[in-house]
Amino acid sequence: MAKLALVASSGGHLFQLSSLKNFWDDKDHFWVSFKTEDAKYLLKDENVYWAFFPTNRNIKNLIKNLFLAFKILKKEKPDAIISTGAGIAVPFIIIGKLFMIKTLYLESITRSDELSLSGRLVYPFVDKLLVQWPELADKYKKPEFQGRII
Repeated sequence: MAKLALVASSGGHLFQLSSLKNFWDDKDHFWVSFKTEDAKYLLKDENVYWAFFPTNRNIKNLIKNLFLAFKILKKEKPDAIISTGAGIAVPFIIIGKLFMIKTLYLESITRSDELSLSGRLVYPFVDKLLVQWPELADKYKKPEFQGRII
């Protein structure tokens, strides 16, 4: 059975990934998010690793999360990393690539014209990049549009 690392910043990113429960629920999985009230509630019955935040343009926490990603991915050995963003996706996808773990990044539905900063940062590393607007898929080479999630 495939083992998944489900990586998402708290808030809307976490809500979107958690809403895909039909996809990940029957697979061995663990979560990486931020220890906020919404994340603690949504992930109360899950195996969770708490990452360092804030991450928005915070180099110190990016470095700390790179080391955290190395430690977690080495220990858990997932077959794939799935992320809806935002900042926490970057270190996990980069380190995941070093470990040759398959990676998927799902861009937010709010991104209709340009990739998010996180989307642009993971672009060179991610194996599959899904966007939720066909116009966005047409604008870049790597993204795929396969419909909207929520």
